[in-house]
Parts: sequence; C-alpha cells; structure tokens
Amino acid sequence: MKPNTNFKLSVRDLEVIEHALQRQLRVLAERRLTHIQSTIKPEWELDSVRDIDAEMKEINNLLGRLHNQKNWFRPKDNYVSG
Repeated sequence: MKPNTNFKLSVRDLEVIEHALQRQLRVLAERRLTHIQSTIKPEWELDSVRDIDAEMKEINNLLGRLHNQKNWFRPKDNYVSG
C-alpha cells in the first residue's frame, strides 16, 4: 500500500493550514526566546534551541512551497496597481 499523493484541498483549506503554521512559528519563536533568556549558555550550545530552529526551518520551507504553488489572480480589465 502506498500513500495518497493527490489531495483535493480548497483555497480556504490552504488558508487555514497556512494560518495554523504561522501561529506555530510564533509559538516556537517565543519558546526559543524563553530558552535563550533562561540560561547563560550561548544559544548555539543549546540542543533545545537547535531543535526549535530545525522545526521552524521545516515550517518555513513548507510555507514557501505552498506559496510557490499558488496561481495569483489579476483581473484583465480595470486593474490598478499599487
């Protein structure tokens, strides 16, 4: 048995997913700051900060891939830029 690689998601579904990932990024950023402020060790020596950084990188990469797959709509008539 192999996993389903074809998903049917609505624009709203993707919006909900993006907002949830952005919220998780904010939570991780706050947690990272708390870990850094609660110790005298440099941040690059903290395993917990490295783990948080790895998770944040993974989420940012996923958000980037979602962004790059969007088809941006621009009306042909009466379009005003800026």
